Amino acid sequence: MIFDWQEQPWKAWTRLRERLPHAILIQSGEGLGEFEFAHACAQSLLCERPQPDQRACGTCHACNWFSLGNHPDFRLIVPESMAPESREEGAEPSKRRSEQIRIEQARELADFLAVGTHRGGLRVILIYPAEAMNANTQNALLKNLEGPPPATVFLLVTTQPERLLATVRSRCLKFALPFPPSDPVLRWLKEQGLRQPEATLAGAGGAPLLALKAADTDADRLRFIENLGNPGFDPIALAETVLRVPLWDLVGWLQRWSYDLLLARVAGRVRYSPNHEGVISDTARHCDPAELAAYLRRLAQARELARHPLNAKLFVEDLLLQYQRLVGRP
Repeated sequence: MIFDWQEQPWKAWTRLRERLPHAILIQSGEGLGEFEFAHACAQSLLCERPQPDQRACGTCHACNWFSLGNHPDFRLIVPESMAPESREEGAEPSKRRSEQIRIEQARELADFLAVGTHRGGLRVILIYPAEAMNANTQNALLKNLEGPPPATVFLLVTTQPERLLATVRSRCLKFALPFPPSDPVLRWLKEQGLRQPEATLAGAGGAPLLALKAADTDADRLRFIENLGNPGFDPIALAETVLRVPLWDLVGWLQRWSYDLLLARVAGRVRYSPNHEGVISDTARHCDPAELAAYLRRLAQARELARHPLNAKLFVEDLLLQYQRLVGRP
């Protein structure tokens, strides 16, 4: 599907199709609908009766197969954690599933690429998120990127292009999804039933799908950042209250709050939490900008580890103790 805020990127995509490269790196901010856009691009390439704007018709044989997930000329490569679980009768409960794209998944493409296309059209491989490939997996994929068979298109989707090898990035044409304008996003969020779309969208950094997801945990987020604004908060007690929050989201809350502290300190404004601007400005007056910037760098590193920490409670406690020292008042 194409969201309303993706009309301009889709027009850019239709122009790109006039001279289609064999590999495209779709770069996007997190939560902008990057996977949905790439999925629609893949379907449009395989559709046998595309509409005038090159969107898939949704009714041809190819579109029917695609919607059922069994188009013979399409491969979707995602981490095990994002793939649907087997529901076969008698199947044992699966262990904790990997959040990386395994090297075997890249190697298995060899058989797919070794035969001709089944419908006489294109063959499409969609990889999401591309940064879930480690260096070995990327190198295994590189062999196919360097010499793909005819009529083959790779779509790599990433929100962290810096985690891809330079050799992988250099084999792809870069296609950027810009941050969307607020009007169509706010209209869409209201249609989804959000009561305070402006504040929720701001808290999600302008990313509509993150805002929709955040609506489910907004009460937790508000309680958390209100504690951050209290100079006498207890880091250990606060860590205990947020253990059920996914660490990836929790570190994101800390990142956005800390970024607002730095922005308030050096520019006198905030971006993510306009409803807490007074508390942020007051807290920021007691912070050193260089130390805030250093803490933000540590949070960026922490987010890389947030999906697989050794001890979640200690992980959160450490980040909050660092924050307490940062904002401590004489």
